[in-house]
Amino acid sequence: MNLLRAYLHRRPRLDFVIVGAEKAGTTALFAYLRTVPGLYLPLIKELNFFDRELRYGDGSDFSLLHRWLFLAPGAAIRGEATPTYLMNPHCLQRIYDYNPEIKIIAILRSPVRRAHSAWNYRRARLRDSRDFLTAVRVEVESGADVQVARENKYRYVGAGCYAAQIREAQRVFPAHNLLLMKYEDFNRDQPGHVRNVVRFLGGPGDFHLQRVRRVNVWGYQRPLLREEFDAVLPHYLADIVEVEQLTGWDCSDWRRFEDNKPTAT
Repeated sequence: MNLLRAYLHRRPRLDFVIVGAEKAGTTALFAYLRTVPGLYLPLIKELNFFDRELRYGDGSDFSLLHRWLFLAPGAAIRGEATPTYLMNPHCLQRIYDYNPEIKIIAILRSPVRRAHSAWNYRRARLRDSRDFLTAVRVEVESGADVQVARENKYRYVGAGCYAAQIREAQRVFPAHNLLLMKYEDFNRDQPGHVRNVVRFLGGPGDFHLQRVRRVNVWGYQRPLLREEFDAVLPHYLADIVEVEQLTGWDCSDWRRFEDNKPTAT
């Protein structure tokens, strides 16, 4: 390890990570937290350090992660947001091993609507030309085998199976360092939930929260249809029940069809 990498490796470690879920308001939360005094998040969201083998390596060199925190003031509460960590639960143990005192934040969205939003996002970017139900069917029937379809790597269905993800997070991290939020609640009162997150992180108790423009908002090329919702929901019914048991939430709204509205992701 050269001198620069050794210096970066020894820099103060992250204090918190927003781990997911993908397409569930993490970009909006990231944008808000970047405006809070005493918090430092890098300009770039989604550093993807803990889920990329070429970056993480054997877990002994954190210079590639810490280079993004080089400008953080000494007393700052440091964090980052990579929403794919939650859907790759092995990352959670890596994050704990990196800093056992780290705080973890996750926002969970209606899994059917999350899946459709993720598909819509990639469809708009020409990364997936299939219709929504075909993408779901191929993933389910193939077990998300990327040899069957390279687009299976997006795991539209699998990323929304939250129960196993929550169980792993609760196993790895102490309860006082784990904050789970429902996207639907967050989206109704983003400033209120941001303040709650700041309290959780030990940030300033009294500060002016700047309003941020709605970020990462995508109009759907075609809204989620009732027949699509009804076709995909059965894949999640048992999982939703377990999420309710694990969190104490009422997720009845996840079982109901509602027209899509543009929302911050």
